[in-house]
Amino acid sequence: MNAATFVRSWPSVSAWGAGLILAALGAGAIVGPSSGAASRGLGAGLVVLGVAALVWGGAALALGRLVFPRATLAGVVTGLLASSALMFVLPSHTSVIAVAAAWLLLIGVGAGIAPILRRRGRAESTPSTAQPMSVWGLLLAASIIAVVVTPALGSAQDAVLIRDDGSVPVITHDH
Repeated sequence: MNAATFVRSWPSVSAWGAGLILAALGAGAIVGPSSGAASRGLGAGLVVLGVAALVWGGAALALGRLVFPRATLAGVVTGLLASSALMFVLPSHTSVIAVAAAWLLLIGVGAGIAPILRRRGRAESTPSTAQPMSVWGLLLAASIIAVVVTPALGSAQDAVLIRDDGSVPVITHDH
């Protein structure tokens, strides 16, 4: 795998991470203890965006090219706006860490898509990754994304479960 292939594969993996975080934020907004109609609506939208990001990342890796660049960029912008809006609609049960991680990953996807849209005016073809990402490249990308996504998912869960006194319930398996 050459450097260009590796760089063009990053938006796909970033989309997976962003998709997981958006889905977690959305699910928390839907089932949270103080969720209202607005937060549930935003939550449903975020879950849909999260699933779409997961599907898009898989399709882009499987096909060896970044597919549907205009729709993807629209999804990135929508994800940025919806996650930000959730912080205003449900501030006490939305994780700033999860939103920031989603933003970081979504911006990575957008940065990968933007050059394709700029080139599209000059040429109609979307550049292919020429060869699939190697197992080692995929493991490296997944490891780096996991370092960002895992804490974000934990903080999203904690934000949903936080009590009025600021504590988070602890589950024990004592009998």
